[in-house]
Amino acid sequence: MIKFFILRAFAIFITWQVLYNFILLPARIPDRFLTNITAFSTSKLLSVFYYNVEHVYALTNSTRLALIKINGAKIIGVADPCNALDIYVLYVSFLFCFPGNWKRRLLFIALGVPYIFALNTVRCVMIAWLNMNYRGWVEISHHYIFTTALYLLVFHVWALYTKKGMNHAA
Repeated sequence: MIKFFILRAFAIFITWQVLYNFILLPARIPDRFLTNITAFSTSKLLSVFYYNVEHVYALTNSTRLALIKINGAKIIGVADPCNALDIYVLYVSFLFCFPGNWKRRLLFIALGVPYIFALNTVRCVMIAWLNMNYRGWVEISHHYIFTTALYLLVFHVWALYTKKGMNHAA
């Protein structure tokens, strides 16, 4: 089982790297969409707590940042690396590497990807809040605390999949 997992993981990794770096990245597919929808959802969630929240879409290939403003002041920028694409790919890849039946795998993908999206949106909102209130905490929270928390929550979903998946392997 470990050999199967490692071989499949390696094949998925190589395939993804080639596909992403040579085809998707130059065209910003799906980065443009994910960055913009992440900024949009972040601005909508922020608008629950603040007035006059706006987002400026990253509409061109050269612009890789979607801005979120409150009362006209830039609060945060959502860059392509912040759109959680790497986490989606890692999450789904793991599900394909680990044995299990297809219905269960598709269920975990259908529930897990929106879960990751919601977590990432909350992460961006928290970074925006820190940037407005406790600027000194932004860097460590953005790069370490919130990122670690996000990965731990994804790991928890993987653990659920593997724990119950062992009984449902096909």
